[in-house]
Parts: sequence; C-alpha cells; structure tokens
Amino acid sequence: MNSTTYIELGFWQKLQSDSSKEGIRSQLEISDVLEDSKVITDIPIELIQQDEFLQNLLLKEQQPTPCDTNYISKKVNGLNNDSSIEDLCATYMLASTATACNYIEKEFGVIALCAESIHNRRNLFVGDGIDMYRNIPYPHRYDSFKDKLANPCNSIIIIDPYIIKKKMVDSEGCVSFPGLTNNMESLLDAIIPNQLKIDFHLTIISSLDNPDDIKRAYEKFKKCLKRIKKELSFKLCIVYTETGYNPDIESFHSRHVLSNTFSIDSEDGLDIFDGRGYITKNNPVISIVFPRLLGDCRKDFTKSINWIASVKKHIQEAPDKFICGVKDNRLFDLVD
Repeated sequence: MNSTTYIELGFWQKLQSDSSKEGIRSQLEISDVLEDSKVITDIPIELIQQDEFLQNLLLKEQQPTPCDTNYISKKVNGLNNDSSIEDLCATYMLASTATACNYIEKEFGVIALCAESIHNRRNLFVGDGIDMYRNIPYPHRYDSFKDKLANPCNSIIIIDPYIIKKKMVDSEGCVSFPGLTNNMESLLDAIIPNQLKIDFHLTIISSLDNPDDIKRAYEKFKKCLKRIKKELSFKLCIVYTETGYNPDIESFHSRHVLSNTFSIDSEDGLDIFDGRGYITKNNPVISIVFPRLLGDCRKDFTKSINWIASVKKHIQEAPDKFICGVKDNRLFDLVD
C-alpha cells in the first residue's frame, strides 16, 4: 500500500513560481516524496502534459488520480472520526495559507503544507536525530526536545519491552511504574498533540513483572493521559508481551514509536531517564524519521507497514487477559 498525497493546483502554481534556490530545492524534494505516493490532484491533465517537470513527476507507472476542483477542499473540510484511514494518514499540499494549514494539522493530526511555508518544514524530508549525553541533567526529560519530537499525528503505536516492566510499591502499598513516571509521561506529552477534533488512538506494548498488573498499568496510563492531555479523547490499549525478543513482531527488540506521520527508533530503548532526569544509557541517540515523506519512502513505508501488520496480528492472537483497553488502532486499517 502506498501513502496518499493530495495536491491542489494552487499549491503547485505557487511553488513553481518560486525560482529561487530554495524554491527549486523544494520542488526536487517534493518530487522524491511523490515518487512512491498515490497522488490525487486537481491539476488538469492538459497542464501536466504541457509541463515537463510535472510530466516527469506524475506520469509514471502509477498515474495520478484526477479530481474536480472542489474535491480536495471538500475532503479536508469533511475530516472527522469516520474518515478513511487513507485520509487520516494522507499528506495535503494545499492552495491555502500557512495559518489554515496549521489549523488542519492541529485539528486532525495530518501533514498539511502550503507553498509559502514548505521551506520551514524541511525536517519532513530529511528526518532528524537527537543526541543525549550522560552526566547532564534533563529535568524535563523528553519535553526538553519537544521542538523536534512534536509533529502532527492522530495515532501512535509504541513497543518497548522494558518501558513499564518494573513496578514499585511504597511503604503504604501504593503501586507505581517508574518507566511511566520517569520516561513515558514526558515522551507522551512531547509527541501527542494538545487538541484534536478526532479521537487519538494509542497502543502500547510492553512486558510487566506480572501480567496480572496490566489493568493497573492501564489505569495509570489513563490517569497520566487525562492529566497531560485533558482536551483529548483517547482510544487506549495496553498489551502485555513476554520480555525481550518476540519473534511474532518484526524487529521487536529495537524500540519503536510509529505514528500516522512519523516514527521514532531508539536502539537503547525509551526508558533512558532516571528519577532525577539523568541519562542511564551510554549517550543514546533517538532517530526521528517520516516514512510518508522521506525521499526513500518506498523502503521506509514498506518497513512501517510490515511492522504494523506484525503488531496487529500479535494483538489479534494474544489472550484477552494480556490486553486491556480498545484493541483497534486506526493504523491497523493500513494493512489487510
């Protein structure tokens, strides 16, 4: 399955009219984006045939799907909880202002670009990385890197076999999960938007000291999300799995965060901060990539789809006692 990109004629006209070095660079980067994307556009076929760049860009093995001039704007204006996964994971290149595109991103967690602001969104094409160092306190933990981690999204799947494995019981018998308190809370605060007009889907797969703790962990996550994202409506699922290597889930041991717009990989895991905000690993690197927008998106998108498929299969086959919450995640609709 290819990612979908909606392109309005006005977007392309504005972008093409910019003959500066930055404008040409953006055109070339977008051509990489669209190479493996399913393109739906209101650019007339006659114009495509007259424009050599558009012709090379769009008239490939997979022909662009033409639509009428109001189709894409109606599609954007009609986004809601019942919209297809294709539309809620799509990239929108619109003949709109930066303010209007920003509104769409904040309300629906999708990527919406206009020609004027695309130069400032270069991270969507090249990805990024965050270097962290031992012996340096990060009192805000993942929130310290919110400028890099915060991106539009409406669905997330997280796998880390150790992130909430250990629990603590204080002298009064109160149970807590240090992985949630020291790491997951700040990570979720950094990557989940503050507001959406649609439900946010969140699936977390991890192991626990005791699988019977899954309901307790679920309630702790619910309280955490209500505290840090009180404006959002969540469909949350916590899934217990065995510690360490799990052959049912592709590249399970390499910790992942996958959303409808970006992914995060961390070979050192996501539980990297202690209670004081110090790094517990040896200078870990968090990699942020955008599988729907990277130039080599065929490789990245296929990898993401295979990973989602293995997660979906695992959840469908897992015993009910190992699952707490809503099993469905809209990202599962990307795979058969």
